[in-house]
Amino acid sequence: MSGASWKLEQDDELVTIRTPAVRIVFRRAEDRWTHEFGRDQGPPLVAAIESGAGTADPSRVLSPVYQEVQHHAFDDDERRVRLLLTGLLHRHHFSAVLTVSTGDAGETTTIDFDVADRCRDAVVSLAATYDVRLGAGELQEADGFKIRWSGGALGEDALSFSAADGSLLAIAERGPRAVQAQALASLSPGAFTHRLRYRWIWASRSDRTR
Repeated sequence: MSGASWKLEQDDELVTIRTPAVRIVFRRAEDRWTHEFGRDQGPPLVAAIESGAGTADPSRVLSPVYQEVQHHAFDDDERRVRLLLTGLLHRHHFSAVLTVSTGDAGETTTIDFDVADRCRDAVVSLAATYDVRLGAGELQEADGFKIRWSGGALGEDALSFSAADGSLLAIAERGPRAVQAQALASLSPGAFTHRLRYRWIWASRSDRTR
């Protein structure tokens, strides 16, 4: 299945979205789907760090858990592809809309996550956490709203991570060639549904200003 600037391949164990610049992979690992992405012809540079089933404190979510992945088509749009993701961890019921879109010339790929966590228990933190296999030399900008890398393994491309709708970002070193990047939801005391919105943008050299 494909549009003008994306291609979707899906089976029981693997879901792959390809754009001119990026390959996004959802892979079944035991009872859940994990995801990663990078250059279409290279190793993944960004990979989700999952919440474990035996998490000691279920009120703290390291990453949403997804057990079902379903393609949901846009009407007459050749530059966007959408997946619906759902999953359960303890008493957390996760649902997310993943939208992958490209610029007019396919030079920019945006990977947008809109996550909801419905939970009747107290939620102390709701995060989406990633291992980013880029070092300090590639890090160009980092604050609570945007993190940006360029150079190194990215070549002439640039990668940015940003938060929306009140969510914030955090970053920590994981070694000389990797960092942990995290989007953290703004929680409403007493609410039973919490939202987390964040996006990744991969831009070619000619499209970095977007």
